[in-house]
Amino acid sequence: MQISTKGKYSVRAVLDIAQHSDGSPVPLAAISKREGISLLFLEQLFQQLRKGEIVKSVRGPHGGYVLARDPSEITIGNIVRLIEPPLYTNSCFKNESVENCRIGETCIGGAIWKQLAEHVDGFLDSITVADLTHKPKAEVVYSLKHRSNRILVDRLKKIETAPEPETAEVA
Repeated sequence: MQISTKGKYSVRAVLDIAQHSDGSPVPLAAISKREGISLLFLEQLFQQLRKGEIVKSVRGPHGGYVLARDPSEITIGNIVRLIEPPLYTNSCFKNESVENCRIGETCIGGAIWKQLAEHVDGFLDSITVADLTHKPKAEVVYSLKHRSNRILVDRLKKIETAPEPETAEVA
């Protein structure tokens, strides 16, 4: 499982706007230069980001893009899910549904991939654009490690206190 270049560049571009906007529009050319991302590629990404209401375009000679919402309301998960296909699909196989899976009754693999996707989504949804901007990198890295550990501890507490299910959803 890997986030594509589109996903990574989208996150970088949104963070660039949050860092450099101060309320005024940020031209794509400036983002392109600072981030080393092709202007043509950014134009394609920003069509999706605009449709997904992550950014708004401002026309005119001093136009560009601003965030569509407060940075504390935009999560990294919002950006990634807008650009990337789902991390978990209902099947381990490309052209087969879970119901038609020949080993669906006995396979545990689907449950593993589904849980992994839920963990990844939970982590990405816990990080806002505001969490990553206007701070030294060391502080951001420490905060991310702490957040990840906290999510794991919370998850373990839920598992320990939850009653044992008689049956569980596999995939």
